[in-house]
Amino acid sequence: MPLPMVHLSVAVAYAEIQGMKDPMGTFYLGNLAPDAMHMREGITKEDKPRTHFFPSEPGDYLSRLKKRYHILINQREERDWTWFVRGYMMHLMTDDLWFRELYPAFVEQNQNLGRTNDEIRTLYYRETDQADFDIYNGKPWRTEVWDVLKDVRSYDFSDLLTSSEILRWRDRTFSFFTDPQKEPKITPHFFTDEVISSFVDRAANQLGVIFEEWDSHPN
Repeated sequence: MPLPMVHLSVAVAYAEIQGMKDPMGTFYLGNLAPDAMHMREGITKEDKPRTHFFPSEPGDYLSRLKKRYHILINQREERDWTWFVRGYMMHLMTDDLWFRELYPAFVEQNQNLGRTNDEIRTLYYRETDQADFDIYNGKPWRTEVWDVLKDVRSYDFSDLLTSSEILRWRDRTFSFFTDPQKEPKITPHFFTDEVISSFVDRAANQLGVIFEEWDSHPN
């Protein structure tokens, strides 16, 4: 799935399209939060499907997310919470869009080149890590978003994630990009700047339409 800087890119693009002059820090944190299960001791293979509301289950995933969205939004009246939930759902829908549009094309391209599944998996993370580093190093909004995230409030999220897990994942994201040893230092052949930028713009526009429909028709 897309890595943290792609998720934040979609959030920033969404905020620009919506004309949000002062995006909530909890909105950006929500966009990182679903992957915070990686901070859990004793993590199991069931943890990610739970925090992502079981995207592989049969049925309409977006319809299931819409129901969850309204249940969660109504748990608190705080604006910070509303934007945290919206960010969380944006992460899940960005994953879904990526999985349906980009990931299959990446796999097909590399299968056609004769690469094994293990080679494809390794190359996928090298290319997506590089794409994230390129965003981190090249986007002027990164400093502003980092400043907002630094002091943001977190929440325990249903029975899925603790506030501490979410903040530790944020901190891990901060530290990852300051370690030059983490950067693959390659030129991606599939996940190029053009491919990522096109995906980000498309996702931000599509998610704007979805949230407008969800907010207008809660049932």
